[in-house]
Amino acid sequence: MKQALILPGWYQKPTDNWYPWLKQALEKKGYQAYLPDLLTNHTDSPSLKRFLTVIGKLITITPQTVIIGHSLGCLTAMRLAEKYKYKQMFLIAGWDFNDLTYEHRLFWKTPLNHKKIQKNVKQIYCITSDNDPYMTAFQVEEMSKRLKAKFILIKGAGHFGKDDKITRLPSLLKLVT
Repeated sequence: MKQALILPGWYQKPTDNWYPWLKQALEKKGYQAYLPDLLTNHTDSPSLKRFLTVIGKLITITPQTVIIGHSLGCLTAMRLAEKYKYKQMFLIAGWDFNDLTYEHRLFWKTPLNHKKIQKNVKQIYCITSDNDPYMTAFQVEEMSKRLKAKFILIKGAGHFGKDDKITRLPSLLKLVT
């Protein structure tokens, strides 16, 4: 069975941004698509441990799973990739360094294991915009090198959120196999 997990960004709900569109589009492609509301995502102290608990109750990650993370959801996707083998990982407006903000400290008890992530995920894509206010395209391109991922730059998409009026990502959907 084909399955996909969509991990929202910090302070984002499953009904925000392009998430509902992607879930529906993936279902049309024959995927069982999961779009969880992660418990502490709406607080100043998001908890990776709580995120993983919710995800573990929702889905069994298999080598055929596709995981799409947006912003803070990218960190969750990478932490999952340290533990599980899966097919594809899409990191949209993400980062892989541990000093972005104090609020994200619960995601960085240990540095990311890039080698383990590369070993566990068959295809990795790092997608960014040329005008993201939080991450430069250079930073995301460097992350893609550390992950041996494909780097994709989309012009004018900001942080891929509601303020940027991004409600669909057809270029992403084309890459999901």
